[in-house]
Amino acid sequence: MTFRELTARPWRHRPLSEDFAWLPPEGDTPARWFSVGEWHERIGAWQQHLLDTPNDGDSWWLFEPDPIEFSAALVAIWERGDRVILPADSQPETLSDRRDAGVVLGSSGLPPEEGPSTRLPSRPPRWSSGPLPTVAVSLYTSGSSGDPQRIDKRFDQLDAELATQASLWPLLGQLVVSQVSHQHIYGLLFSILRPLCEASPFSAQPCRYPETLHTWLRCCKTEGRRIVLVSAPPALSRLPEALDWQPERAALETIYSSGAPLSKDASDQVFERLGKPVHEIYGSSETGGIAWRVQQRGSAWTALPGVEVRHDEESRLWLRSSHLETSNQWQRQADLIALTDDGFELLGRADRIVKIGGKRLSLTAMDRALATLPGVERATTWTLQRRDLRLAAVIQLSPDAMPHDHRQHRETVKRLRRALAARFETPALPRYWRFVDHWPTNTQGKLSAEIRQRLFQDLDDRRAPRWLGEYAEEGAWQVSLEVPERCAYVDGHFDDHAVLPGVTLVHWTMQQARRLFALKADFTGLERLRFPQPLLPGDRFELTLRHRQDASHHGEAGASLRIDCDSRRGKHVSGRIALTARQELKR
Repeated sequence: MTFRELTARPWRHRPLSEDFAWLPPEGDTPARWFSVGEWHERIGAWQQHLLDTPNDGDSWWLFEPDPIEFSAALVAIWERGDRVILPADSQPETLSDRRDAGVVLGSSGLPPEEGPSTRLPSRPPRWSSGPLPTVAVSLYTSGSSGDPQRIDKRFDQLDAELATQASLWPLLGQLVVSQVSHQHIYGLLFSILRPLCEASPFSAQPCRYPETLHTWLRCCKTEGRRIVLVSAPPALSRLPEALDWQPERAALETIYSSGAPLSKDASDQVFERLGKPVHEIYGSSETGGIAWRVQQRGSAWTALPGVEVRHDEESRLWLRSSHLETSNQWQRQADLIALTDDGFELLGRADRIVKIGGKRLSLTAMDRALATLPGVERATTWTLQRRDLRLAAVIQLSPDAMPHDHRQHRETVKRLRRALAARFETPALPRYWRFVDHWPTNTQGKLSAEIRQRLFQDLDDRRAPRWLGEYAEEGAWQVSLEVPERCAYVDGHFDDHAVLPGVTLVHWTMQQARRLFALKADFTGLERLRFPQPLLPGDRFELTLRHRQDASHHGEAGASLRIDCDSRRGKHVSGRIALTARQELKR
């Protein structure tokens, strides 16, 4: 397969009968292929929709989770000579806070039963003789250290990066399966634009769960297809050992990961279970791709072809690359590196110097010190402005070091503070601690500002649980929570014994479900809900939620939430919450 640059409009040149996308099996429905000709008609559908949609400018906000519809809308906008803006999500706050002019396109990302269909009537495409826009796409940074910032990408920047990837790891017609969002630069490049430029098919659905990946590998093995997996640390760190990967992994060709470094343990575990090493890509929305590595060959990063790397006397990384907005100039980055014979090692970031109690403190040094302590697998710190500036720490602990009640939590904090006191002054030690068993990130592997706020929400809202992470299983969400010692609902429930009321746990369950399942429903009753034993202040517990919809009803009528709440002490809740469709007030 040959590589065609985006500026050559590769979407026009493929045979109409060629496979464009793979529609994976669903239930009794077997997998099938979606042709280039069918995709061209989806481009035509979006072109007509653009003509029918008033827009005073040349910018379109596109949020569309369906990869086929997204790619068709993308091309339709480009053929028109207009610019695409990709919001990271479809939350109302995200779209209402935009500073750019433009019209919002695409679906809200809700399940079909909870949102209107965005399917447009298919039409033949109309190819334009006009030029492509100057700016291909505008994206937003992850907001890891503040408000997301807009990044504009020209076609020549995208083409330079796509050509580099194609030269290193050609797709060769293999099926691209993605576990990340194409609304971000990594997912956009690897799961949408690379297949377009290299004439390789991609999956028509994202592969959200490891069980789904297992099924798709089995299906592709039977069909004689090989999969290129575009993934990220959150998904790769949670491959169930209970699934038998050995028979199916022959269908897997390559694994990519980006968004954050993958731990060595996770990298080795993926290699053991899937039989392929993970190709990690290091870069950012601003810089594009910088380097790559395979940890089974070493921990050092190798600069991508055409990317020049050096450091200064402060160990700060300097880049010169065609992926940058200005390709012929050296640009200083906030990352710290150490050059090695094999490439370079990442040492953290130089912009993490704060003043606490009048003393300068390197948060990078604090993170490194924490990471060396027994039981600590990963750590990061940042400042919280309370009555004064204090340090907050998020620590990923090994299972045998995880505290499960108030006494264990207090002893763990004492142990860590005692170990740090040998290197740091007491006022600089972390004041607020959150212990997690999985690193809490968004779909791109980033510990975003939104997630940071959620981790410490109970400090500002005494009615909130202490949120410690979540992950999706097939058909369910599992949320790690703690009962804050200062929880308002605990006060006065029993005079001589502080416990969490069962009704509070139901309230917390509805809060989490509305966010995770985008519920537009209200609580209507309890169905066989049992409370075998109460939760106590400081207890850590796992809340498992399953949203069930009675197919014989419309909307949310007949829906329910299956909930299970477990801690180290055993079961605390099991049963169902009945839901009813929310009634809108008529004026």
